[in-house]
Amino acid sequence: MRNDHGHKMGYGYGMPNQVAGYGHHQPMPFHPANCGYPKTQPAQQKPPKTLPAQYDPVNQNTTFTGQDVYIPVIHPTHTTHVTQTNYKYMHAFPHTQSVKHQETCQHFCAPCQPGHHWK
Repeated sequence: MRNDHGHKMGYGYGMPNQVAGYGHHQPMPFHPANCGYPKTQPAQQKPPKTLPAQYDPVNQNTTFTGQDVYIPVIHPTHTTHVTQTNYKYMHAFPHTQSVKHQETCQHFCAPCQPGHHWK
């Protein structure tokens, strides 16, 4: 900042009691051109120059898109109806009885005694 005479004003330039944002503004004493300050020159502007790009950390954005996917799962079942025929062999042992009359006959040869006859 400069005063009406082109002299610099502000913190460190003739206002020792003024700290940035604090204290009160005190008027700067008048300094003629030969007071020890360098004579000011008109400001000169150099052409702009471009520095390499600076990269901030990536700002991560996330979107969510949902989709239902149907997967058929088949659980087959089967019923077999079995008709069983069971053959049961029932063994019987009938018993019969009979009566038989048996006759036997024996023949003997006996020595004959003289004079003895069979009657």
